[in-house]
Amino acid sequence: MPLLPPEWRDHLLTLTSFRLGSCDRGGQPHVGRALAADVLPDGRMLALLAERAAPRVVAALRETGQAALLMTSPRTNRTLHVKGRDAHVEPALPEHETLLALRQRLLTEELAEVDGFVGAPFIANWYRVEPHELVAVRFSLSGAWDQTP
Repeated sequence: MPLLPPEWRDHLLTLTSFRLGSCDRGGQPHVGRALAADVLPDGRMLALLAERAAPRVVAALRETGQAALLMTSPRTNRTLHVKGRDAHVEPALPEHETLLALRQRLLTEELAEVDGFVGAPFIANWYRVEPHELVAVRFSLSGAWDQTP
């Protein structure tokens, strides 16, 4: 299983916007906003999302196990793109709340540096998720690309 290079892992805390996608059995792509992402100690990726906000993505992940995660910084446009083929969707665990809160804070701080987004109310709406609505997606990396311009 490929691992992210150390310098890319170092950038993960600066990447605050996440898009998670998958293809269903018919090859139809589905993409939604993930709320948090991180590299697990074993090198696999973890993404958290609200199933109600991206039901087709979650269904496709369960059907095919294919995952594509785009992680970017809205302020700098630094972007990492990772893919996996063995995605597993599970209920989020209580300890995931810490990662969720961190990612909300980092996105709020970063967008405050972008003109017109200080105190943006949509961020609180994105992160207003009941614990039972949050799912955790874990997958091994099959490819990774630095797509920073």
